[in-house]
Amino acid sequence: MMAIDSRKIIEVASSLPITSNERGIMGAFGVYALMNYNEFYFKLVSRITGEMDDAEAQVMEQSLYHAVLECGYHTFHGVRTSMHWREHVLPMIRSTEDEVHALVAFTNIFGIGFIEVEELVPGEKLVTTVQNAYDAGRYLEEYGLQRRGRCYLLNACTASYMDLVYGPRYPKGIGTFMAREEVCRAMGHDTCRFIAQRHLA
Repeated sequence: MMAIDSRKIIEVASSLPITSNERGIMGAFGVYALMNYNEFYFKLVSRITGEMDDAEAQVMEQSLYHAVLECGYHTFHGVRTSMHWREHVLPMIRSTEDEVHALVAFTNIFGIGFIEVEELVPGEKLVTTVQNAYDAGRYLEEYGLQRRGRCYLLNACTASYMDLVYGPRYPKGIGTFMAREEVCRAMGHDTCRFIAQRHLA
């Protein structure tokens, strides 16, 4: 039986008194974050990629993937080495698989969609699904059906969990796993699904 209480992790992380300094920077769970609304990110990315042809857009999407991977990898490392994590989450963790589930639960406080683990093969593969992915929904509303998946954040986050838990010790583990978005609501599917597997160079 899994030891992770996802609801408790979300409640703890969501209830922390988070205040920002004069530059808008908030410090919590061992990381510094700037509060930007999802809509700002969506508008920025969608308008830039919308001005590109397919080849240019694919290059841009790879850059977005790697940018989010860097962000997720370092952010979640800060989270899992923080005082709050040690106090509230670490006592639940009984295995490396538990740590993956805990990181997924923590991510669900950010409002980009509720992530669920569909399959976890320790050290080899992670499959996550999101039925209410923010970016996919906004693309549908504003641009209609898309030819490719649009959930760059959720895709790279799926790889970052595996990099941290099963890759070489931080900071050398980034890129150990590569994720792809298999299906996406923006393409007309019922859900978004992400598969992270070991990256064979």
